[in-house]
Amino acid sequence: MTERKIRMAKKSHRSIKALLAPALALVLCLCSMTTAFAAPGPITGTEAGPAQAVITKALQMPEGTVTPAETFTFAFAKKDVDGDNSTAAQGTMPTITGKTVTFAASDTGTATTGVKTVTGETASLFAGVTWPHAGVYTYTVTETAGSSAGMTYSRASYDISVYVANGSTSGSLYVAGIGTNIVTTDTGTAGSGKTDPTTSTTVTGASSAMMFTNTYIETPAIVDPGTGDMLSISKTVAGDYGNRTRYFPFSVTLNKAQLVTGTPVYKAYVMEGTAIVTSTDNSSAVQPADTYGPYINVTAGTPLTINLKHGQKLAFIGMPVGTTYTVTEAAAIDYTPSASVVVNGAAPAATNGTENTALTIGSPTAIILGANANSAAFTNTYKTVTPTGIALDSLPFIMIIVLAVGAFAAFIVVKSRRRA
Repeated sequence: MTERKIRMAKKSHRSIKALLAPALALVLCLCSMTTAFAAPGPITGTEAGPAQAVITKALQMPEGTVTPAETFTFAFAKKDVDGDNSTAAQGTMPTITGKTVTFAASDTGTATTGVKTVTGETASLFAGVTWPHAGVYTYTVTETAGSSAGMTYSRASYDISVYVANGSTSGSLYVAGIGTNIVTTDTGTAGSGKTDPTTSTTVTGASSAMMFTNTYIETPAIVDPGTGDMLSISKTVAGDYGNRTRYFPFSVTLNKAQLVTGTPVYKAYVMEGTAIVTSTDNSSAVQPADTYGPYINVTAGTPLTINLKHGQKLAFIGMPVGTTYTVTEAAAIDYTPSASVVVNGAAPAATNGTENTALTIGSPTAIILGANANSAAFTNTYKTVTPTGIALDSLPFIMIIVLAVGAFAAFIVVKSRRRA
């Protein structure tokens, strides 16, 4: 290689090194910025439009449940500033007041696969907060548990970091970024990693990167089945010649409400008026009397065969709102079935069957129990019978009478002629 080529190679090498140095510096700078914001998550802002964040609250319940009126509160505990979690450092951090989300019965939400969900958001989390200096302020956010019956409160917790930057004028500060990490999930298990923000639906320019989800299952108080029940299935026999002493077989299936865990077992009682009359004529699985009287266990998801006669009803207690059911009455020869169904206190809806054929309600879509009255009144109407002709069993006696009358008439005629 000539001396000139050697000099040119060295010059080219120096030029490449000169270009690589600032490029490497830029990459390191970008990496350090990414490190600063990547762990907590990217909600960014500018001096003209500071970053804003809200909390999203989701409340899930079985479909058919009325949204409970309740206010949920979220607390902010000071964790550290610029990584310093000493008492002195925490003392310099601004106090963030608790934020709330309120739901009312009028919140209808959306229903998917039997689960109704209502959502809401807090106000902007850091609006009006005065920051003492630039830095990274981290708080731990949790939901304050309440004591409402049927409510399972979220056990989630998040670390939220607020990046406060110096503004363009002396002494001015603004929120340049907000990031969150999930520490604990709704069920109380350990969580990890940043959360991805979504656009707020209530606060313009804000984002949400924290979601707290609660579940609510409403179970009406258990009362004497003679004075109230969650569901009743009744039997009426109509028609002049309907047999009101006959038992008609039914198959009843209760399916547990969405969000209910395990395999619940409910109780049912056969009633005549307000009196419990449950007997082995109704079911072979009658249990000894409890506080109210003899009852039948009904396992969710397992069909129950029950026999009912005229004037009887099967009364269920203890099921949560959102429980679903289906009923099939077996075919009865010479009877036409029908049913009048009430769901959650609404107007009755009629279903008419066909003579000599079984009748099913709640199929293919099971009927959902509401908090108000729920009932299914089955009526079997016996066919119309019109008495016609002469019964064959009476014919011999009628013939004897006819012959006797004929003989007597003949005797009178013969006697009259002889006299003449």
